[in-house]
Amino acid sequence: MGELWMLEDLEPWPDAPESGGICSPTTLWITPDTMELPDEVCVTITARVEALVVGGRVERVAHIGHGVTTIVGSGDGDTGDVELTGCLLWDHYLWMDFHTEPTGQLRMTRRGSLIQRAISHPTRNPHWFSVTYEGPIEYWAAPRVKPGYDIRWRASTVSLGAA
Repeated sequence: MGELWMLEDLEPWPDAPESGGICSPTTLWITPDTMELPDEVCVTITARVEALVVGGRVERVAHIGHGVTTIVGSGDGDTGDVELTGCLLWDHYLWMDFHTEPTGQLRMTRRGSLIQRAISHPTRNPHWFSVTYEGPIEYWAAPRVKPGYDIRWRASTVSLGAA
């Protein structure tokens, strides 16, 4: 398997590696059905999905290769060899929703952002704005965001089994 895309929230975590860095992120597999994703961040892979009973509920974990696992959901769902379409989401708060901790290491190979047109609306407080987003989300590789857009997610390509 080549590279996968991994989205990250915008929390200012100190463990966000740069290109070439290795991390062991807590990840969830997201799909275009659950979140608006640009085509370029979506891949289709075959993974072995197993259902684990943890804390009295079922959590589904996908083995995606090289010792790397990711959460694919809870409750009923496909198990065994399954085709997954989408990308990884690094969720620093995954432990709040799932007891199973994903395993493995990833190497960051490229970093960018998913951006979207941002409309700022003034509020009653000076220098404060309410922001709404419109239009499609798109991948942006440049370090600076184009005018009128905001970063919605950090977006990286990663390779599996970086050890």
